[in-house]
Amino acid sequence: MNRIDAVFLSLPCFFFLTGCQNVQQYAEIQSSVVSSETTEETTAPMTVTAAAATTTIKGPSYPQETIQSPVSMEMPAEVWGQAEDCQLSEVFTVENTRSGYTGSGYVTGLSGNLQNTLVFNVSVPSTQHYDISVIMAADSEAACLMTVEGTPCDTLSIPGTGKFVQATIKNVYLEAGTRTVTIQQTSGEGMIDCILLQNAEIPIQPTIAETLCDGNATEETRQLMQFLTEQYGKKILSGQYVSSAENTELTQIYQITGQLPVIRFADLYGYSGNGGSPTEADAIDSSLDWAEQGGIVGLMWHWNAPMGTASVYSEETDFSLANAITTTDIAHCNRYELQQLRNAGTISAECIALIEDIDATAEALKLLQDAGVPVLWRPLQEASNGWFWWGASGSEAYQWLWNLMYTRMVEYHQLHNLIWIWNGQSADYLVPETQYDIAAADIYLDAGAGYGSRYEQFFALQELAGNKLVALSECSTIP
Repeated sequence: MNRIDAVFLSLPCFFFLTGCQNVQQYAEIQSSVVSSETTEETTAPMTVTAAAATTTIKGPSYPQETIQSPVSMEMPAEVWGQAEDCQLSEVFTVENTRSGYTGSGYVTGLSGNLQNTLVFNVSVPSTQHYDISVIMAADSEAACLMTVEGTPCDTLSIPGTGKFVQATIKNVYLEAGTRTVTIQQTSGEGMIDCILLQNAEIPIQPTIAETLCDGNATEETRQLMQFLTEQYGKKILSGQYVSSAENTELTQIYQITGQLPVIRFADLYGYSGNGGSPTEADAIDSSLDWAEQGGIVGLMWHWNAPMGTASVYSEETDFSLANAITTTDIAHCNRYELQQLRNAGTISAECIALIEDIDATAEALKLLQDAGVPVLWRPLQEASNGWFWWGASGSEAYQWLWNLMYTRMVEYHQLHNLIWIWNGQSADYLVPETQYDIAAADIYLDAGAGYGSRYEQFFALQELAGNKLVALSECSTIP
Protein backbone atom coordinates (compact mmCIF):
# COMPACT_ATOMS: atom_id res chain seq x y z
CA MET A 1 0.00 0.00 0.00
CA ASN A 2 1.52 3.32 -0.97
CA ARG A 3 1.25 6.52 0.99
CA ILE A 4 -1.83 7.87 -0.77
CA ASP A 5 -3.58 4.53 -0.28
CA ALA A 6 -2.81 4.84 3.41
CA VAL A 7 -4.28 8.33 3.49
CA PHE A 8 -7.52 7.25 1.87
CA LEU A 9 -8.07 3.61 2.73
CA SER A 10 -7.05 3.47 6.37
CA LEU A 11 -9.81 5.95 7.16
CA PRO A 12 -7.70 8.64 8.81
CA CYS A 13 -9.62 11.15 10.85
CA PHE A 14 -9.30 14.82 11.69
CA PHE A 15 -9.65 15.85 15.32
CA PHE A 16 -9.19 19.05 17.22
CA LEU A 17 -7.27 17.94 20.29
CA THR A 18 -9.43 19.68 22.77
CA GLY A 19 -10.89 17.56 25.52
CA CYS A 20 -13.03 14.53 26.19
CA GLN A 21 -16.62 15.38 25.34
CA ASN A 22 -18.54 15.02 22.10
CA VAL A 23 -19.58 17.97 20.00
CA GLN A 24 -22.64 17.51 17.84
CA GLN A 25 -24.09 19.13 14.79
CA TYR A 26 -22.39 22.14 13.34
CA ALA A 27 -24.95 23.86 11.16
CA GLU A 28 -24.66 27.14 9.34
CA ILE A 29 -21.48 27.94 11.30
CA GLN A 30 -23.33 28.59 14.55
CA SER A 31 -21.54 27.99 17.83
CA SER A 32 -24.23 25.80 19.36
CA VAL A 33 -24.51 22.11 20.18
CA VAL A 34 -27.61 20.44 18.72
CA SER A 35 -28.87 17.02 19.82
CA SER A 36 -29.75 14.33 17.28
CA GLU A 37 -31.20 10.84 17.45
CA THR A 38 -29.79 7.70 15.85
CA THR A 39 -31.91 6.20 13.07
CA GLU A 40 -31.88 2.73 11.51
CA GLU A 41 -31.01 3.88 7.99
CA THR A 42 -28.17 1.94 6.33
CA THR A 43 -26.98 4.75 4.08
CA ALA A 44 -25.74 8.05 5.37
CA PRO A 45 -28.16 10.97 5.08
CA MET A 46 -26.60 14.21 3.92
CA THR A 47 -27.51 16.00 7.15
CA VAL A 48 -24.56 16.14 9.52
CA THR A 49 -25.70 14.79 12.85
CA ALA A 50 -22.88 14.18 15.29
CA ALA A 51 -19.25 13.76 16.16
CA ALA A 52 -17.17 10.75 17.12
CA ALA A 53 -15.37 9.09 20.02
CA THR A 54 -13.75 10.74 23.00
CA THR A 55 -10.27 10.61 24.46
CA THR A 56 -7.78 12.19 26.77
CA ILE A 57 -4.65 13.60 25.19
CA LYS A 58 -1.37 12.02 26.27
CA GLY A 59 1.64 10.30 24.79
CA PRO A 60 5.29 10.04 23.80
CA SER A 61 7.18 12.99 22.43
CA TYR A 62 6.13 14.70 19.22
CA PRO A 63 8.15 12.84 16.55
CA GLN A 64 10.22 15.76 15.24
CA GLU A 65 9.91 17.99 18.32
CA THR A 66 11.94 16.78 21.28
CA ILE A 67 11.21 17.49 24.91
CA GLN A 68 13.19 20.42 26.25
CA SER A 69 16.75 19.56 27.23
CA PRO A 70 17.03 18.40 30.85
CA VAL A 71 18.09 21.11 33.26
CA SER A 72 20.89 20.46 35.75
CA MET A 73 20.24 21.60 39.32
CA GLU A 74 21.08 20.78 42.90
CA MET A 75 19.93 17.35 43.98
CA PRO A 76 16.58 17.23 45.83
CA ALA A 77 15.99 15.12 48.92
CA GLU A 78 13.07 13.02 47.65
CA VAL A 79 14.17 9.65 46.28
CA TRP A 80 12.20 6.83 44.71
CA GLY A 81 14.81 4.29 43.63
CA GLN A 82 18.43 3.87 44.75
CA ALA A 83 21.00 2.76 42.18
CA GLU A 84 22.77 0.53 44.70
CA ASP A 85 19.54 -1.45 45.16
CA CYS A 86 19.49 -2.45 41.47
CA GLN A 87 20.73 -5.86 40.37
CA LEU A 88 24.36 -5.03 39.63
CA SER A 89 26.74 -6.91 37.35
CA GLU A 90 30.46 -7.24 38.08
CA VAL A 91 31.29 -4.12 36.02
CA PHE A 92 29.51 -1.92 38.57
CA THR A 93 30.84 -0.74 41.91
CA VAL A 94 29.02 0.91 44.82
CA GLU A 95 31.03 3.80 46.24
CA ASN A 96 30.42 6.45 48.92
CA THR A 97 33.51 8.69 48.82
CA ARG A 98 31.90 11.67 47.08
CA SER A 99 29.65 14.04 48.94
CA GLY A 100 26.06 14.74 48.02
CA TYR A 101 24.75 11.22 47.40
CA THR A 102 21.66 9.72 49.01
CA GLY A 103 21.05 6.28 50.45
CA SER A 104 24.08 4.12 51.17
CA GLY A 105 26.10 5.10 48.10
CA TYR A 106 26.15 5.54 44.35
CA VAL A 107 27.00 3.26 41.43
CA THR A 108 30.09 3.70 39.26
CA GLY A 109 31.24 1.75 36.25
CA LEU A 110 28.83 3.12 33.63
CA SER A 111 30.88 3.58 30.49
CA GLY A 112 29.99 4.88 27.06
CA ASN A 113 32.56 2.51 25.59
CA LEU A 114 30.69 -0.44 27.11
CA GLN A 115 27.23 1.02 26.44
CA ASN A 116 26.27 -0.66 29.73
CA THR A 117 22.93 -0.24 31.43
CA LEU A 118 21.53 0.14 34.92
CA VAL A 119 17.99 -1.19 35.41
CA PHE A 120 15.53 0.23 37.97
CA ASN A 121 12.30 -1.56 38.81
CA VAL A 122 10.03 1.20 40.06
CA SER A 123 6.76 0.76 41.92
CA VAL A 124 4.43 3.26 40.26
CA PRO A 125 1.58 4.15 42.66
CA SER A 126 -1.01 5.37 40.14
CA THR A 127 -1.63 5.67 36.43
CA GLN A 128 -0.73 9.21 35.42
CA HIS A 129 2.08 11.39 34.06
CA TYR A 130 5.32 11.76 35.96
CA ASP A 131 8.50 13.79 35.81
CA ILE A 132 11.33 11.25 35.97
CA SER A 133 14.67 12.51 37.24
CA VAL A 134 18.10 10.90 37.42
CA ILE A 135 20.61 12.03 40.03
CA MET A 136 24.06 11.54 38.53
CA ALA A 137 27.57 12.92 38.28
CA ALA A 138 30.58 12.79 35.94
CA ASP A 139 34.11 14.17 36.05
CA SER A 140 33.96 15.08 32.36
CA GLU A 141 31.03 15.63 30.03
CA ALA A 142 28.98 12.48 29.54
CA ALA A 143 25.56 11.39 28.34
CA CYS A 144 23.14 8.56 28.98
CA LEU A 145 19.87 7.39 27.46
CA MET A 146 16.76 6.90 29.57
CA THR A 147 14.38 4.16 28.44
CA VAL A 148 11.00 3.60 30.08
CA GLU A 149 9.22 0.29 29.62
CA GLY A 150 11.36 -0.43 26.57
CA THR A 151 10.67 2.93 24.89
CA PRO A 152 13.61 5.37 24.59
CA CYS A 153 12.66 8.72 26.14
CA ASP A 154 15.57 11.11 25.79
CA THR A 155 19.32 11.55 26.15
CA LEU A 156 20.43 13.10 29.42
CA SER A 157 23.54 15.29 29.46
CA ILE A 158 25.85 15.19 32.48
CA PRO A 159 28.12 18.22 32.97
CA GLY A 160 31.68 17.32 33.91
CA THR A 161 31.71 19.07 37.28
CA GLY A 162 32.07 15.99 39.47
CA LYS A 163 28.99 17.07 41.43
CA PHE A 164 25.68 15.26 41.59
CA VAL A 165 23.03 16.97 39.49
CA GLN A 166 19.46 16.22 38.49
CA ALA A 167 18.33 15.73 34.89
CA THR A 168 14.57 15.50 34.38
CA ILE A 169 12.34 14.28 31.60
CA LYS A 170 8.89 15.72 32.05
CA ASN A 171 5.42 14.31 31.49
CA VAL A 172 6.14 10.62 31.03
CA TYR A 173 2.97 8.52 31.09
CA LEU A 174 3.17 5.48 33.37
CA GLU A 175 0.55 2.96 34.37
CA ALA A 176 0.33 1.75 37.95
CA GLY A 177 2.45 -1.24 38.90
CA THR A 178 6.11 -2.21 38.66
CA ARG A 179 7.71 -0.39 35.73
CA THR A 180 11.19 -0.58 34.30
CA VAL A 181 13.43 2.45 33.85
CA THR A 182 16.86 1.84 32.34
CA ILE A 183 19.82 4.21 32.15
CA GLN A 184 22.32 3.37 29.41
CA GLN A 185 25.66 5.20 29.29
CA THR A 186 26.17 6.42 25.71
CA SER A 187 29.29 8.56 26.15
CA GLY A 188 31.79 9.30 28.89
CA GLU A 189 31.70 7.70 32.34
CA GLY A 190 28.85 8.37 34.74
CA MET A 191 27.98 7.80 38.37
CA ILE A 192 24.31 7.19 39.21
CA ASP A 193 22.94 7.86 42.67
CA CYS A 194 19.19 7.34 42.23
CA ILE A 195 16.09 8.10 40.21
CA LEU A 196 12.94 9.80 41.44
CA LEU A 197 9.40 10.17 40.22
CA GLN A 198 7.36 13.29 40.87
CA ASN A 199 3.85 14.22 39.84
CA ALA A 200 3.96 16.01 36.51
CA GLU A 201 2.59 19.50 36.38
CA ILE A 202 0.12 19.89 33.57
CA PRO A 203 1.32 22.72 31.31
CA ILE A 204 -0.93 25.74 31.21
CA GLN A 205 -2.58 26.02 27.84
CA PRO A 206 -2.28 29.45 26.27
CA THR A 207 -5.25 31.62 25.47
CA ILE A 208 -6.12 30.68 21.90
CA ALA A 209 -6.43 33.58 19.49
CA GLU A 210 -9.50 33.44 17.29
CA THR A 211 -8.15 36.15 14.99
CA LEU A 212 -7.27 34.70 11.61
CA CYS A 213 -3.93 35.30 9.95
CA ASP A 214 -5.84 36.71 6.97
CA GLY A 215 -7.09 40.07 8.20
CA ASN A 216 -9.57 40.23 5.31
CA ALA A 217 -11.20 36.88 6.03
CA THR A 218 -14.86 36.59 5.09
CA GLU A 219 -17.52 36.82 7.76
CA GLU A 220 -18.33 33.11 7.38
CA THR A 221 -14.67 32.21 7.85
CA ARG A 222 -14.38 34.36 10.96
CA GLN A 223 -17.51 32.74 12.37
CA LEU A 224 -16.11 29.26 11.77
CA MET A 225 -12.85 30.20 13.47
CA GLN A 226 -14.80 31.62 16.41
CA PHE A 227 -16.75 28.36 16.63
CA LEU A 228 -13.56 26.29 16.65
CA THR A 229 -11.99 28.51 19.29
CA GLU A 230 -15.04 28.31 21.52
CA GLN A 231 -14.93 24.50 21.46
CA TYR A 232 -11.19 24.31 22.12
CA GLY A 233 -10.40 22.74 25.49
CA LYS A 234 -14.02 21.66 25.90
CA LYS A 235 -15.14 19.45 23.02
CA ILE A 236 -13.76 17.21 20.28
CA LEU A 237 -14.66 17.95 16.68
CA SER A 238 -14.24 14.82 14.59
CA GLY A 239 -13.73 14.55 10.87
CA GLN A 240 -13.12 12.05 8.10
CA TYR A 241 -11.22 12.08 4.82
CA VAL A 242 -13.17 10.77 1.88
CA SER A 243 -11.63 9.13 -1.17
CA SER A 244 -14.30 10.37 -3.58
CA ALA A 245 -17.59 12.20 -3.90
CA GLU A 246 -19.34 8.89 -3.17
CA ASN A 247 -18.67 9.42 0.55
CA THR A 248 -18.01 5.71 1.04
CA GLU A 249 -16.12 6.25 4.28
CA LEU A 250 -18.89 8.42 5.74
CA THR A 251 -21.49 5.81 4.85
CA GLN A 252 -19.47 3.13 6.64
CA ILE A 253 -19.19 5.30 9.74
CA TYR A 254 -22.93 5.97 9.69
CA GLN A 255 -23.79 2.31 9.26
CA ILE A 256 -21.71 1.43 12.33
CA THR A 257 -22.49 4.37 14.61
CA GLY A 258 -25.65 6.01 13.32
CA GLN A 259 -23.75 9.29 13.37
CA LEU A 260 -21.56 11.34 11.06
CA PRO A 261 -18.39 13.36 11.63
CA VAL A 262 -18.93 17.09 11.41
CA ILE A 263 -15.85 17.74 9.24
CA ARG A 264 -15.50 16.20 5.78
CA PHE A 265 -12.01 16.39 4.28
CA ALA A 266 -11.52 15.91 0.55
CA ASP A 267 -8.44 16.06 -1.68
CA LEU A 268 -7.69 18.30 -4.65
CA TYR A 269 -5.33 15.76 -6.25
CA GLY A 270 -7.57 15.65 -9.32
CA TYR A 271 -6.98 19.35 -9.92
CA SER A 272 -3.20 19.04 -10.38
CA GLY A 273 -2.20 20.26 -13.81
CA ASN A 274 0.32 17.45 -14.19
CA GLY A 275 -1.43 14.12 -13.71
CA GLY A 276 -4.85 15.32 -12.58
CA SER A 277 -8.00 14.61 -14.55
CA PRO A 278 -11.49 16.13 -14.89
CA THR A 279 -13.11 12.88 -13.77
CA GLU A 280 -11.23 13.07 -10.45
CA ALA A 281 -11.76 16.81 -9.97
CA ASP A 282 -14.95 16.47 -7.94
CA ALA A 283 -13.82 17.74 -4.53
CA ILE A 284 -15.25 21.25 -4.92
CA ASP A 285 -18.75 20.16 -5.94
CA SER A 286 -18.95 17.51 -3.22
CA SER A 287 -17.68 20.02 -0.66
CA LEU A 288 -20.41 22.43 -1.69
CA ASP A 289 -22.97 19.66 -1.13
CA TRP A 290 -21.56 18.99 2.34
CA ALA A 291 -21.62 22.67 3.26
CA GLU A 292 -25.24 22.98 2.16
CA GLN A 293 -26.13 20.33 4.73
CA GLY A 294 -24.42 22.22 7.55
CA GLY A 295 -21.10 20.38 7.60
CA ILE A 296 -17.61 21.86 7.90
CA VAL A 297 -15.52 21.63 4.74
CA GLY A 298 -11.86 20.64 4.80
CA LEU A 299 -9.53 20.30 1.83
CA MET A 300 -5.99 19.06 1.34
CA TRP A 301 -3.92 18.72 -1.81
CA HIS A 302 -1.80 15.75 -2.81
CA TRP A 303 -0.08 17.96 -5.33
CA ASN A 304 1.56 16.08 -8.17
CA ALA A 305 4.91 17.57 -9.16
CA PRO A 306 4.02 20.49 -11.46
CA MET A 307 6.27 19.16 -14.22
CA GLY A 308 8.21 16.00 -14.97
CA THR A 309 6.99 12.69 -13.59
CA ALA A 310 3.52 13.19 -12.10
CA SER A 311 3.90 12.02 -8.50
CA VAL A 312 3.75 13.49 -5.03
CA TYR A 313 6.72 11.40 -3.92
CA SER A 314 10.19 12.86 -4.15
CA GLU A 315 11.68 9.49 -5.05
CA GLU A 316 9.27 9.02 -7.95
CA THR A 317 9.59 12.39 -9.65
CA ASP A 318 12.48 14.26 -11.22
CA PHE A 319 10.95 17.59 -10.23
CA SER A 320 13.01 19.53 -7.68
CA LEU A 321 11.58 22.41 -5.68
CA ALA A 322 15.11 23.76 -5.31
CA ASN A 323 15.16 24.52 -9.04
CA ALA A 324 12.06 26.69 -8.71
CA ILE A 325 13.25 29.04 -5.99
CA THR A 326 13.86 32.65 -6.87
CA THR A 327 14.58 35.77 -4.88
CA THR A 328 12.37 37.76 -7.24
CA ASP A 329 8.95 38.69 -5.84
CA ILE A 330 6.69 36.71 -8.16
CA ALA A 331 3.64 36.28 -5.91
CA HIS A 332 1.87 39.33 -7.41
CA CYS A 333 2.96 38.93 -11.04
CA ASN A 334 0.42 38.24 -13.76
CA ARG A 335 1.09 35.58 -16.35
CA TYR A 336 2.52 38.02 -18.89
CA GLU A 337 4.96 39.38 -16.30
CA LEU A 338 5.93 35.87 -15.29
CA GLN A 339 6.62 34.89 -18.88
CA GLN A 340 8.77 37.97 -19.33
CA LEU A 341 10.80 36.95 -16.30
CA ARG A 342 11.11 33.47 -17.73
CA ASN A 343 12.26 34.78 -21.11
CA ALA A 344 14.87 36.87 -19.36
CA GLY A 345 16.13 33.83 -17.48
CA THR A 346 15.19 35.36 -14.12
CA ILE A 347 12.92 32.48 -13.13
CA SER A 348 12.89 28.82 -14.15
CA ALA A 349 10.37 26.64 -15.92
CA GLU A 350 9.80 24.89 -12.58
CA CYS A 351 8.86 28.23 -11.04
CA ILE A 352 6.33 28.95 -13.80
CA ALA A 353 4.83 25.47 -13.36
CA LEU A 354 4.37 26.03 -9.62
CA ILE A 355 2.54 29.30 -10.20
CA GLU A 356 0.27 27.77 -12.84
CA ASP A 357 -0.82 24.98 -10.48
CA ILE A 358 -1.38 27.38 -7.58
CA ASP A 359 -3.45 29.63 -9.85
CA ALA A 360 -5.62 26.74 -11.06
CA THR A 361 -6.24 25.57 -7.50
CA ALA A 362 -7.06 29.09 -6.37
CA GLU A 363 -9.67 29.38 -9.13
CA ALA A 364 -11.28 26.15 -7.90
CA LEU A 365 -11.31 27.37 -4.30
CA LYS A 366 -12.97 30.61 -5.40
CA LEU A 367 -16.12 28.63 -6.18
CA LEU A 368 -16.42 27.86 -2.48
CA GLN A 369 -15.75 31.46 -1.51
CA ASP A 370 -18.40 32.67 -3.95
CA ALA A 371 -20.85 30.29 -2.26
CA GLY A 372 -19.97 31.63 1.19
CA VAL A 373 -18.24 28.40 2.27
CA PRO A 374 -15.20 28.64 4.58
CA VAL A 375 -12.53 25.94 4.20
CA LEU A 376 -10.12 24.25 6.58
CA TRP A 377 -7.19 24.37 4.13
CA ARG A 378 -4.29 21.97 4.77
CA PRO A 379 -1.69 22.17 1.98
CA LEU A 380 1.93 20.97 1.83
CA GLN A 381 1.41 18.40 4.57
CA GLU A 382 4.03 16.27 6.36
CA ALA A 383 6.88 18.27 4.82
CA SER A 384 9.68 17.39 7.21
CA ASN A 385 9.44 13.67 6.46
CA GLY A 386 10.92 14.35 3.05
CA TRP A 387 8.88 11.80 1.11
CA PHE A 388 6.83 14.49 -0.64
CA TRP A 389 8.58 16.71 -3.18
CA TRP A 390 7.55 19.90 -1.40
CA GLY A 391 9.57 18.89 1.67
CA ALA A 392 12.45 17.00 0.07
CA SER A 393 14.51 20.12 -0.78
CA GLY A 394 14.72 21.18 2.86
CA SER A 395 13.01 23.56 5.23
CA GLU A 396 14.05 26.83 3.53
CA ALA A 397 12.67 25.68 0.18
CA TYR A 398 9.46 24.54 1.87
CA GLN A 399 9.04 27.86 3.67
CA TRP A 400 9.62 29.72 0.39
CA LEU A 401 6.88 27.65 -1.27
CA TRP A 402 4.47 28.16 1.64
CA ASN A 403 5.02 31.91 1.49
CA LEU A 404 4.49 31.88 -2.27
CA MET A 405 1.26 29.89 -2.00
CA TYR A 406 -0.11 31.93 0.89
CA THR A 407 0.72 35.30 -0.66
CA ARG A 408 -0.50 34.36 -4.13
CA MET A 409 -3.78 32.89 -2.90
CA VAL A 410 -4.62 35.52 -0.31
CA GLU A 411 -3.26 38.71 -1.88
CA TYR A 412 -3.19 38.06 -5.61
CA HIS A 413 -6.29 35.86 -5.93
CA GLN A 414 -8.08 37.48 -2.98
CA LEU A 415 -9.05 34.16 -1.41
CA HIS A 416 -10.33 35.05 2.04
CA ASN A 417 -12.33 31.94 2.96
CA LEU A 418 -9.37 29.78 4.00
CA ILE A 419 -8.35 28.76 7.52
CA TRP A 420 -4.72 27.78 7.00
CA ILE A 421 -3.49 24.57 8.64
CA TRP A 422 0.26 24.08 8.97
CA ASN A 423 1.22 20.41 9.08
CA GLY A 424 4.98 20.61 8.57
CA GLN A 425 5.67 18.23 11.49
CA SER A 426 8.90 19.94 12.63
CA ALA A 427 10.07 23.17 14.20
CA ASP A 428 12.57 23.52 11.36
CA TYR A 429 9.68 23.69 8.89
CA LEU A 430 7.55 26.08 10.91
CA VAL A 431 6.16 28.96 8.85
CA PRO A 432 5.50 32.50 10.14
CA GLU A 433 2.60 32.76 12.57
CA THR A 434 1.14 35.42 10.29
CA GLN A 435 0.59 32.73 7.63
CA TYR A 436 -1.23 29.94 9.44
CA ASP A 437 -4.11 29.52 11.88
CA ILE A 438 -3.95 25.90 13.08
CA ALA A 439 -1.01 23.57 13.74
CA ALA A 440 -1.67 19.88 13.11
CA ALA A 441 0.14 16.58 13.63
CA ASP A 442 -0.17 13.27 11.77
CA ILE A 443 0.39 10.14 13.86
CA TYR A 444 0.82 6.73 12.23
CA LEU A 445 1.65 3.61 14.22
CA ASP A 446 2.30 0.01 13.27
CA ALA A 447 -0.90 -2.00 12.90
CA GLY A 448 -0.32 -3.99 16.08
CA ALA A 449 0.92 -1.13 18.24
CA GLY A 450 -1.13 0.11 21.16
CA TYR A 451 -2.10 3.74 20.69
CA GLY A 452 -0.96 4.62 24.18
CA SER A 453 -0.50 8.16 25.40
CA ARG A 454 -0.27 11.25 23.17
CA TYR A 455 0.01 13.80 25.98
CA GLU A 456 3.54 14.99 25.16
CA GLN A 457 2.82 15.27 21.45
CA PHE A 458 -0.08 17.58 22.14
CA PHE A 459 1.79 19.88 24.49
CA ALA A 460 5.00 19.86 22.42
CA LEU A 461 3.02 20.97 19.38
CA GLN A 462 1.06 23.49 21.44
CA GLU A 463 4.32 24.94 22.72
CA LEU A 464 5.59 25.20 19.17
CA ALA A 465 2.37 26.80 17.92
CA GLY A 466 1.95 29.27 20.77
CA ASN A 467 -1.61 30.60 20.87
CA LYS A 468 -2.73 28.70 17.76
CA LEU A 469 -5.28 25.90 17.70
CA VAL A 470 -3.79 22.39 17.63
CA ALA A 471 -5.33 19.47 15.75
CA LEU A 472 -4.71 15.82 14.96
CA SER A 473 -4.98 15.83 11.18
CA GLU A 474 -4.30 12.15 10.34
CA CYS A 475 -4.01 8.99 12.36
CA SER A 476 -3.80 5.28 11.68
CA THR A 477 -5.78 4.48 14.82
CA ILE A 478 -8.42 6.70 16.34
CA PRO A 479 -7.22 7.78 19.80
